[in-house]
Amino acid sequence: MIVTEVKTVNYVSCTPENPMQLVWLNSLGGTDTWVFSRRQEYMLNVSNMDEFEPIINYLQLVNGVQRVLKKDAYVNIKLGYEQLSYQQVTGIKELLISPYVVVVDGATEIVVVVKDGTFKLRDTGESMFSLEFEIILPKLFTSSL
Repeated sequence: MIVTEVKTVNYVSCTPENPMQLVWLNSLGGTDTWVFSRRQEYMLNVSNMDEFEPIINYLQLVNGVQRVLKKDAYVNIKLGYEQLSYQQVTGIKELLISPYVVVVDGATEIVVVVKDGTFKLRDTGESMFSLEFEIILPKLFTSSL
């Protein structure tokens, strides 16, 4: 048997708390995966899309000037990890630049987008590293007038 390459696999034998598995397309065309655990911050972003000011005939009857026709809403999830080795950060950084990222929850797969930003990958004064970024879930359906 000829060994052409040595691979290192990080195996955790316990079930992580609040697991969220991300799968992404790497730069070689394959897929990579990482399970983020413990702490995730869920944020709801809401913005007004279309507004108008109706014509007012009788000022006595006015109970508000602006009207909202439509709202836009989506959920951001802030993920992060601490105590990573340099090799782990190097592998996970592919997630930040991948055009295709999926959250896997059991049999359900949801395509998400990594939020734009600048990410601190490495500080040469530290031996272990941390990484934090946000993913954006698909837009939520909101009613409109």
